[in-house]
Amino acid sequence: MLWLLLYQMSLLLSVCLSDFRLISVTLHLSRIAEKVIAHHWLYPAILTDNLVDRYAFKSTGSTTAALVYFTHQVTKMLEHNKYVICFMIDFPKAFDTVDHVILLSKLVQMKLPGFVINWICSFLSGRGQQCKVTGALSDSASIGLSIVQGCGIVPTLYLVLKSDLHTISELNDIFKYADDTTI
Repeated sequence: MLWLLLYQMSLLLSVCLSDFRLISVTLHLSRIAEKVIAHHWLYPAILTDNLVDRYAFKSTGSTTAALVYFTHQVTKMLEHNKYVICFMIDFPKAFDTVDHVILLSKLVQMKLPGFVINWICSFLSGRGQQCKVTGALSDSASIGLSIVQGCGIVPTLYLVLKSDLHTISELNDIFKYADDTTI
């Protein structure tokens, strides 16, 4: 009976471990450098029009602001329509699936100084990850498709990646909060 309980617990543990997200543990000086790059070069290079529909990862954004905007837009649309259809999209593991090549090509299009792009390229490449569970440390695995959460520059890089996501029709409205998008 004990072995069955241990087996069931191991199955539960393996399912739950896949839900955890990696958090980068970096030095304070590194985080400061990342934030300097983000605030002095990346934010000014992002077109203001591409930040209007964003409610996370910027100083004027919040969950409350997103909910107020959503409620206002739906109420305004209901004044002229019988119903409103909302598509609420949550990109699963969005930070874990960022393609570095696509991100870097968008950064190049922003006409950033070469040293900033080189620094970000260096920041994204050659990174590894390890997991520690109950004192046991896994082998190191290289990271090729993600921007690990917990770094100072990651939210800004995610803004750059998703900044060109827009509606096709002016009849539709879109707003974004982190990795969630509502149309």
